[in-house]
Amino acid sequence: MIFREVQRFRQAWVWVLLLLVLLALTVPVMGGMLGPLVSLVMVIAGAGLIWLFFVMRLVTEVHPDGIYLGFFPFSSQKIMYTTIVDHRVREYRPIREYGGWGIRFNRSGRAYTVSGNLGVQLELSNGKGLLIGTQDPDELLRAISSAVSERAKEMDRNQ
Repeated sequence: MIFREVQRFRQAWVWVLLLLVLLALTVPVMGGMLGPLVSLVMVIAGAGLIWLFFVMRLVTEVHPDGIYLGFFPFSSQKIMYTTIVDHRVREYRPIREYGGWGIRFNRSGRAYTVSGNLGVQLELSNGKGLLIGTQDPDELLRAISSAVSERAKEMDRNQ
């Protein structure tokens, strides 16, 4: 492995928002405004949402055979170097461009982000883009550049 980064949702504002949602779900329960079954479902849903944000993580790994992206517990994928046409560090606007953080889509492609506004933009051979959010954009770019050039040398030797 050339590079590995694990990012989690640990921003204070995310947790304040989640706690407010949990509070909004439990107030009717505590006030006895709902039946016992509905109350139980609401408390479990609120706790489940908090648990989900606690375990969610974006794992980015650069290996000699490709880039592995995992957004646990939702998805994982491997990007082959042969599909990368271009790559660069860029600043992005998560809300304006993608509607927030997480696994997001827009007209130009996908984004895997957890926090911040820096990432490595990949341009793929299918014409789509893939943005990988990172806390260490220069190191991720260096790892991808190294792996892409190593893969190109290997392909040249095999021809």
